[in-house]
Amino acid sequence: MLFEPKVGVEPVAEPRKTVFISCGQYAPEERELGKQVCEMVAKYTPFEGYFAENQTTLRALSENVLSRLYESVGLIVIMHHRGKIEGRDITRASVWIEQEVAIATLMEQILRRPLHVALFVQHGTAIEGIRQQLQLNAYPFTTGEEVIAQLREELPSWTEPLYQGDEERRRMADSVILSIKTENGHQRNYTIQIENHSKFDVEVKCISLWSKGQKVCKPAFPPENFSWPVPAQRTIPIQFDAREDVAQRLWQLAGTPPDYDPRSGGRLLGSSRQFQIEVRVALRCEVMDIEKEFEEIRTVQVDFVNRQITGL
Repeated sequence: MLFEPKVGVEPVAEPRKTVFISCGQYAPEERELGKQVCEMVAKYTPFEGYFAENQTTLRALSENVLSRLYESVGLIVIMHHRGKIEGRDITRASVWIEQEVAIATLMEQILRRPLHVALFVQHGTAIEGIRQQLQLNAYPFTTGEEVIAQLREELPSWTEPLYQGDEERRRMADSVILSIKTENGHQRNYTIQIENHSKFDVEVKCISLWSKGQKVCKPAFPPENFSWPVPAQRTIPIQFDAREDVAQRLWQLAGTPPDYDPRSGGRLLGSSRQFQIEVRVALRCEVMDIEKEFEEIRTVQVDFVNRQITGL
């Protein structure tokens, strides 16, 4: 049955990615600055700003702050004075904002999720915590107007994410299409050809051969210190050691040929024995750090006497 598309229904647009705004909320002017920065992000970048309001529960903290920071593509930090430390001539910043900077550092250096970053520190604020170890070019400021002026210059360069989020990487990985076919084989050596129809690179981690619902050989892996990459929009042959005579195994799965004489001690009657059989090539691959499986069934020609396999 065919369905007519609904007239006037627009496709659902993907939500805009966010830039996390870590700014004080102690004073009204600080909250107003955070909201202004949100508006600037929407105006000068393809993203939208997220300015977290005060959170009062652990669930709200997790869902509305930590998860948003983790999924963000950028971070704007505005550190205001939070008073002097008793007994020391040091003016500190918000402890919570320092922690958000630490989380962003973990994302970039450990989780390999780089962010666009703009850091603003009010004049006289001490460098504490993890900021002592970071090479961040902080902009000193006295008033919020200085922050706004600097962002007008900085934000237009934030045109693309520096990394892809988990959901987007899954969508990209799901869009990958591979064509797989047998090129040839001889005894233990087997060669397949993989055509990558997508715009994303693929790395083959494991190859398995199946026929008639049974394994033809043990799974094959890249040799030590070697890899099997299949670049985007490319066709690549991969030769591997099946660790088993593939033609012999396919001959067994195809059934005893009619001119095989078991009384002859395994001798074939006639000069050759050729047959066709379906082989399923199964790949376990990695696409953008996501594991994916691909497979394709093709018919091959087997020359049992010469232990040769040819893809059709």
